[in-house]
Amino acid sequence: MKKLLTLAALIMLCIATASARKGVVVAHYGSSNDETRALTINLITSEIRQAADSLIPVNEAYISPVVRKNMTRRGLESLSPVDAMLAQRAIGVDTLIVQPTLIIDGGEMAELTADVESLKPFFSTIILGKPLCYSPADFEQVTDILAAEPLDGCDAIIFVGHGNMLPSTATYTQLDYMLADRGLSDRHVSTIEGYPSVHATARQLERGQQRIKTVKLVPFLLVCGNHTLTDIAGEYSDALRSLGYEPRLLKRGLAELPAVRRLYVDRTMRLLQD
Repeated sequence: MKKLLTLAALIMLCIATASARKGVVVAHYGSSNDETRALTINLITSEIRQAADSLIPVNEAYISPVVRKNMTRRGLESLSPVDAMLAQRAIGVDTLIVQPTLIIDGGEMAELTADVESLKPFFSTIILGKPLCYSPADFEQVTDILAAEPLDGCDAIIFVGHGNMLPSTATYTQLDYMLADRGLSDRHVSTIEGYPSVHATARQLERGQQRIKTVKLVPFLLVCGNHTLTDIAGEYSDALRSLGYEPRLLKRGLAELPAVRRLYVDRTMRLLQD
């Protein structure tokens, strides 16, 4: 009888250990451009996988239905956040970290939060990480990266993000203020669809101490996709030209910078270790 009880205890211990298995879902907004994906968001996933214990499964999810549809049509795997989380549960993961690679706490973050909430009954623990810019400490780290961007012979730099019509568009204003607070009057943060707008940023250029002519446009977007190649290269640049400036676009996704990828890797590792 004693042996049977001991065996039962061992079985229960094995079950408990298996059910406590940790896993990670890296949730990207996504991009249909294979080249920029390989240089940016796929690299983030790869580096998280390398940093994590080899026994911890790490998979990707794509928040954008348009991106998923495009990738599926071309035979590429593209799980939704819900499907990626359920795939983790199917292999025995019970403690799940969901780390978004979003930049701000906007509409996509709200969608992901709802997905995570809907699957809480399936896990003992499920933790949703924060976007790139969330706490004041996050903003300071990102500002460090923006401050290190070289002028490359230009008079000023404008970091151009997507923006939105939600309160979270204030993220860009905060970064802009923090650059100014450091005395970096030749660097500004702007948006395509929110605030600061191109015209608000142009007014800041006009108020500067030096005459600004050439402006380096740096996408404040994780990937170098349609928003960079169409919106920033098109309407945003055209607006600056109409105001007498000479824009020079850097075609680079933010996540091509190792320092940016490291921020996502570090916060994922902290959540895994808690």
